[in-house]
Amino acid sequence: MKLSRIVRQIGKRVVKASPILRRHIMSSSDHRVLGGIEEARSVTASSGGWLAARTVARQERAYRGLIADMKRGEPRIDFKVAAEAVAATGINHPRVLEVGCGSGSYSEVLATLLPNGVGYTGIDYSQAMIARARAHYPSTDFEVGDATRLPYADGAFDIVFNGVSLMHIVDYRAAIRETARVAARYCAFHSVPVFDDHQTTFLRKYAYGAPVVEIIFGKQELMSLCHQAGLRLEREWPCIPYDMHEVTGHHSTTQTYLFSKSAKA
Repeated sequence: MKLSRIVRQIGKRVVKASPILRRHIMSSSDHRVLGGIEEARSVTASSGGWLAARTVARQERAYRGLIADMKRGEPRIDFKVAAEAVAATGINHPRVLEVGCGSGSYSEVLATLLPNGVGYTGIDYSQAMIARARAHYPSTDFEVGDATRLPYADGAFDIVFNGVSLMHIVDYRAAIRETARVAARYCAFHSVPVFDDHQTTFLRKYAYGAPVVEIIFGKQELMSLCHQAGLRLEREWPCIPYDMHEVTGHHSTTQTYLFSKSAKA
């Protein structure tokens, strides 16, 4: 046991010491602060990012392990929190839209962890992600679409669940407005990276080997945008520890927020 632990520790050091290995083996690496929204748009435009089939396959492999752990009765904290947020609405078998659904893993998470399940629809702008989702969950509804221009009527879903995707949407203001528009009763922004004491910051990182944009939100701005969209904060949960102090100089974490639609909205 001692020898195998030493070998693993050496392996981790080798990976971390090599940019190529870091980017292709670690799920997330090489964060760098960007100058602002224009540079963030440039990174998105010049990179395949989440559109690349190789990126999708690597992410899916990582989630397969997490799904297996969940089915053994050991769900990771973000899976548990997602189910708690949906359950906290009190709606029995709600109509749920997941924005930024990726390869559809959360359809299985919610079906497994919620006793009465949900009426699930997933949407993602990546055709490669949706192709994977449809292959794995052929009886579930998945669509290709843009989070900033959702192809649904006002109030089409009981709950709109933005699951770990708001942090990658450069025009997050439009995404928040669209989330609120399409929701009839509740919106959940899940596992959102936030600063309590710093402004919204754009980063570039390598996710499963591909350069993508990541956003750490200033909590004050995020709450203000949600309020402007007609949302009222009901509950929040701490999620996966995620401290970007080494890169940004400010401590961050991730939170899951459940908002209700205000009457005027």
